[in-house]
Amino acid sequence: MKFFKLFEPLKIGNMTISNRIVMPAINLNMASDGYVSQQLIDFYVERAKGGAGMLIIGGCYVDLYAKGIPMMISIDSDDYLPVLTELTQAVHNARDDVKVCAQLYHGGAYTMPFVIGKTQIAPSAVYSKFSKSTPREMTLEDIKTEQQAFVDAGLRAKKAGFDAVEICANAGYLMTQFLSPKTNKRTDKYGGDLEDRLRFPLETLELMKSKLEDIPLGYRISGDDFVPQSNTYKEKAVIAERLSVYLDYLNVTGGWHETKTPQTTMDVPEGCYSYLAENIKNSVSIPVFSSNRINTPELAEQILMARKADAICMGRTLIADPYLPEKAKKGELRDIMHCIGCNQGCFDAIFGMQSVICLRNARAGKEAKTELKPLETKKKVMIIGAGPAGLEAARVAAMRGHEVHLYEKDDKIGGLLNIIWIPPGRNEFKRMIENYTYWIQKYNIHVHLQQEITSDRIKEINPDIVLVATGSTPIKPPITGIERENVFWANNVFSGDAPLGKNNVIIGGGATGIELAIYIAKYGSLDVNSFNFLTRYKALETEVALKMMHEGRNKVTVLEQLPKLGTALGKTTKWVLLDKCDYLGVKKLTSVKVTEIGKDYVSYIDASDTEQQINDVDYVYYATGVKPNDSLFKEIKALKIPVEKLGDAKKPQTVLEAIARGYSLGNRI
Repeated sequence: MKFFKLFEPLKIGNMTISNRIVMPAINLNMASDGYVSQQLIDFYVERAKGGAGMLIIGGCYVDLYAKGIPMMISIDSDDYLPVLTELTQAVHNARDDVKVCAQLYHGGAYTMPFVIGKTQIAPSAVYSKFSKSTPREMTLEDIKTEQQAFVDAGLRAKKAGFDAVEICANAGYLMTQFLSPKTNKRTDKYGGDLEDRLRFPLETLELMKSKLEDIPLGYRISGDDFVPQSNTYKEKAVIAERLSVYLDYLNVTGGWHETKTPQTTMDVPEGCYSYLAENIKNSVSIPVFSSNRINTPELAEQILMARKADAICMGRTLIADPYLPEKAKKGELRDIMHCIGCNQGCFDAIFGMQSVICLRNARAGKEAKTELKPLETKKKVMIIGAGPAGLEAARVAAMRGHEVHLYEKDDKIGGLLNIIWIPPGRNEFKRMIENYTYWIQKYNIHVHLQQEITSDRIKEINPDIVLVATGSTPIKPPITGIERENVFWANNVFSGDAPLGKNNVIIGGGATGIELAIYIAKYGSLDVNSFNFLTRYKALETEVALKMMHEGRNKVTVLEQLPKLGTALGKTTKWVLLDKCDYLGVKKLTSVKVTEIGKDYVSYIDASDTEQQINDVDYVYYATGVKPNDSLFKEIKALKIPVEKLGDAKKPQTVLEAIARGYSLGNRI
């Protein structure tokens, strides 16, 4: 594919970036008490080497009231200048044409009182669902103090060698709180109609522009707050036009943290929020960046060619593959390690107070510790099982130069990945299979499909080392009737080896149980292409078609022994899946114990210790966990051949954990 726009330079104020790929600010939780760490420097050096046009670092909190958490970067004192300077110098030394921008952060009502040791400040004393507390209304003195804090922070950024400065004014933070009628209830000149609500950010930007002089100034703006009683995309166009007088670029993203409209999860269609950038671009004359779920260079090029934006923000995309820009420029598109929007290593980690890692890229956040080790002795490596752990181990071992043989009992690679991508909204896991299919060819990995491996076969092959990635087997719960012919393992539904009924019961409300409930409830619903066709030609009324597309068709009840569903699911994904269950009409029962499965019923004891029964049940599915399938490992140990377990064969684990161990073993042998 030829890129006409993506690798064009872009002038921003008096600065020019070499291409139009921008890494937006992401709190990586890699700072220490506000100080930039070597881990954080290593992370951004790798992204600089990968070829992005500009890296935006942050959020960097501007004073105590702005402070997020100790793992965020601070720019509220000159004490931080040495490490901030070390960061900018290291990034510039890695690639001399990369630009580095500091994003200045103030959480306002989103600041946690227990972090700063006092009540946080905001435009008005309106309860915040995010911080679960009520802030103190800012006085006029507070307003002047915080405006000066932004100016001082910008000057420090300039002194530390940053090429540009950006205001973090999205996601429901301080600037947005002033602009929103939902959070700004003031009756003085800083509240009221939109013109007065604009006063705080306008004054701040005017002051900053006068003091920062030639350094470009950007503004990260929510293209639509996506919360009731707040600003929509219509008001945002007006706001952007007013603010642009003092700006060199606008960086457009989606809604607030507390929005009920998903912004970053896998089921958000790629590029669907690019209209937010286009809406603002139509109102301003400065460069506009587009963000959110733009995961491929091909899609980025489309958005630029359609003139929806002037540059593209790729955050998680560059966590997954720092070298995406260079690979795209060279035409090596199949070699790109695609972000799949799972959020497991990034946003889930951030909200769990952990530093960022990545399901796709085991090196993310550990760049210095995970460099490929030079090969000392070439070995014949036998890997049994072509699931995610086995595939990653094979890729890394082959990259280092080992002779790798991958054995799989199925007729295709992928293992459980072939199941995981089937549920609605999880299809991007399929990209992993596509990636590994390419790498198998690129690194000359020998794949042997439909192979049942025995100890005799291993002796015949005579490998130097064996990696056992034979996965897991389902745990069948000890319930009367579990052996009935209308009872199936949950994964059998996704593989097409189990039937579906009109009335279905799922035992187990973990990730698999929830995803199965959504799959069954929606099974047979009108698809998007059919909806477009039928409504375009008026073959079906739009309202009827919408109902056929969104409402659940089949009855599903989920029975969970624990008090809550989806306890192992990440915070950023769990609420989306449970919300889907609700609008599809899935019945969810917690704190229950299933006692019997009959021919057409399921009996259980509910939370009040009362026996209940679900009648007219067609099929029952159990999603009650898995256990390691490691019997072959014990046989291999008896052969005195070096052997290691990985993936579920070692212990039941997430794909993220499996990939990490696969990389580690592939790099160690």
